[in-house]
Amino acid sequence: MDEVKAMSRAGENVGKAMGTGVRTARTGAAKASRVGSDVTRQAVALAEQELAERGISTDDLQERIAQRATGMSRKELAKRGKKARKEWDKRTAKQRKQLAKGTKAARKELAGRIDPAKPKRRKWPWIVLLLAGFAGAAAAALSRRPEELPIDDGGQFKPSGTDEQPSSTENGQVSGVQSQQGSENH
Repeated sequence: MDEVKAMSRAGENVGKAMGTGVRTARTGAAKASRVGSDVTRQAVALAEQELAERGISTDDLQERIAQRATGMSRKELAKRGKKARKEWDKRTAKQRKQLAKGTKAARKELAGRIDPAKPKRRKWPWIVLLLAGFAGAAAAALSRRPEELPIDDGGQFKPSGTDEQPSSTENGQVSGVQSQQGSENH
């Protein structure tokens, strides 16, 4: 026999032994489980019988065990457990928020390290300066404009003391205007 055949036969023998061992262990575990559950049922029945002889129910037994172990009733334990769960939920929610903030900051930092981009320039200061320049130019243009003189009425002078309106004649000429002009010319 050469070595390869010997090794392959040894592997087969080990495989068979292993298979039968696993099968035996599996059947033994199933049998132990059945026996254990049967024994547990018998122990529970015996314990209930002994408690009934002493006048103690299973609910009362649970209450007594809780009282002896913690010094509190089951209702008090339930209240405390509910309160503890609420506090736990609050803490975990707060920690989740902090973790999310930290994660977001870490992502930004990592992205900045991987691809450092030039900082973006702000455009609004230039717009403000441009608007201020336009306003200054408009103010300068308006301040250099000459003042407008009142429009001349064609050389007619009206004395300040007379509030008379010239009356018109039948041919459309204004009377009284010539007399005033004539007196001014003399």
